Amino acid sequence: MPHFARNFCQFTITQCNLVTLSACETGLTDSTAMTDEYIGLPSGFLYAGSMNVVSTLWKVDDFATAIFMIKFYQELQPKFSVAVALNATQNWMRAVIREDFMVWIELLKLNENSIEKVKDWLSFDTSNEPPFRKPKYWAAFCATGY
Repeated sequence: MPHFARNFCQFTITQCNLVTLSACETGLTDSTAMTDEYIGLPSGFLYAGSMNVVSTLWKVDDFATAIFMIKFYQELQPKFSVAVALNATQNWMRAVIREDFMVWIELLKLNENSIEKVKDWLSFDTSNEPPFRKPKYWAAFCATGY
């Protein structure tokens, strides 16, 4: 067993309800490579004691991921499971129209520079379709846990 794996096995986070891994491909393990990595990050955090892990299955767009995570944490309530909050966020991302999205952005009270970045990102798609309708923006996120 490699040194980092031995150290990780001693790592405990039993008071942790949720670990969020929102970078690209954090939920994958390459089963075809010749490696001693037989478990992925989500399994490692579950083994260490976390109750839930949110991770991604492919490369994700940075801007959409930031929006996704903000909305996910807004949806995450003590009475609902992580999976329910994740599903609600995915449904919102898929369906939110441009006007409602901009109202939501205003409620976040972002600074002017951030608002301009949002407008710049939205300017790339001039259709009347929801800006995050494509699965590449929301479908990569998955919940693992109890």
